Amino acid sequence: MAKKTVKKKAVTKPVKKKVATKVASKGKRSAVVDTRVVYCGDNLDQLAKLPEGCVDLIYIDPPFNSNRNYEVFWGETKEKRAFEDRHASTQAYIEFMRPRCVELHRVLKKTGSLYFHCDWHASHYVKVMLDQIFGENQFHTEIIWRRTNAKGLAFKSFPNNHDSIFYYTKGKTCTFNRQYLPHDEEYLEAFYKFVEPETGRRYRLGDLTNPNKNRPNLTYGNL
Repeated sequence: MAKKTVKKKAVTKPVKKKVATKVASKGKRSAVVDTRVVYCGDNLDQLAKLPEGCVDLIYIDPPFNSNRNYEVFWGETKEKRAFEDRHASTQAYIEFMRPRCVELHRVLKKTGSLYFHCDWHASHYVKVMLDQIFGENQFHTEIIWRRTNAKGLAFKSFPNNHDSIFYYTKGKTCTFNRQYLPHDEEYLEAFYKFVEPETGRRYRLGDLTNPNKNRPNLTYGNL
């Protein structure tokens, strides 16, 4: 079976494997957990060794209950690794994941976040399980990742062409870094054509004229 990883900023697929530990030469050492260490093996065993409330962020990409076998060639050496994603039933899969998710909740900081990657095979059952462990109110959103476009052969049903990532937090407040993308230069030139000489910041002019005389609340006094 394939080796899987647990470290401070990420906790990934759980499988049974003989434990091995590799130490990276670079990285900043945490006061709680040595983040320079990559722990290999069944993450249920490795999580038990971590102290409570020591992880900031967890992303887990476990088996999906797909009833398939997987093989990959790992790294520059092309080492062949494989694992089986087969369970007797969906309930058996959930019972396999439940103790691991309980441990993930335990090691997560109060301000920490969990991202659970799954797909249509068991996503609805996973959501119920995570609600039970984290609490329904700690669920924030479901991120949809469309893997591919719909295939032309989908004649009899809609395609299963996306994965789901459930976003949970442990406490009422959490660390969340909002994601930004730069504006297109043509958009800035067209809509923010004015520039402050002192700061270089772009701006645009807006019309404060009341568009509807029957709406006095839209009237602004002279500045």
